Amino acid sequence: MFEKYVSVPIIPVAVVESEDEVRAIADLCMEFLPAIELTMRTEYGYKALEILAKDYPSLPRAAATVLSIEQAQRILDLGTDIIISPGFQPVLLEHAKQKCYNYIPGVSTAAEIEQCLAYEHKHLKFFPASVFGGVEWLKAMKPVYSHVGVKFMPLGGVKVDNVREYLSQSNVFACGGSWLCPRDILAKKDWKELRKRFSEASSLLKS
Repeated sequence: MFEKYVSVPIIPVAVVESEDEVRAIADLCMEFLPAIELTMRTEYGYKALEILAKDYPSLPRAAATVLSIEQAQRILDLGTDIIISPGFQPVLLEHAKQKCYNYIPGVSTAAEIEQCLAYEHKHLKFFPASVFGGVEWLKAMKPVYSHVGVKFMPLGGVKVDNVREYLSQSNVFACGGSWLCPRDILAKKDWKELRKRFSEASSLLKS
C-alpha cells in the first residue's frame, strides 16, 4: 500500500466533516488520482478512515496532521498504517520504528532531514513549502541528499499553476494537492467543481 501511495504524483489532501464528503473525494480519487490524505483536524477524520478501510480498501490512504503517539495508535487501530506529520517529534520517529508503520515526517531544514535519516526515513514531507523557499529549497537540497535516496512531498502553497514545476524536481516523489478539495468547495457540496479540479489535475499529469 505504501509503494502505491508514494507512486501517485498528486495526492489529494482533505479535511472532511461528513460521510458524503469523504465518499465524493474517494470516488474521484479512484477515478483520477488513486491516493488520499485525510488530515486529522476534525473528529470526523477518524470515522472517515473507517469508511475508507471498509468500502475503499484498495485506495491507498494516509492520515495526516498527526501530532502525538496517542493519535498514531488510534489511527493504526483503525487499519491505516501510513501516517504523516506537518513536522515531527523524536518520540514519533521512535514510535514508528517500534510499531513498524509507514511514517512520513515533515521537514524544512537540513537538521530535520538528518534526524529523519537517522531513523531511516527517506520519504519526507516538505512543509510549508512556499514559506521555506519552494522549488529553490528543493534544488538546494538535491545535491546534498539525493545520493542517499531522500525524496520530498511538498505541501503548502502548491497549486495547479505551479505543481508541474515542483514535480519536475528529481527529489520530489509527489505533491500534496490541498487545492483539489478545499473546505469551501466541500461545505457547498459543489461536486461539479470538485470533479473539475480532479479532472484538470489528472490531465496535467498526462500532458
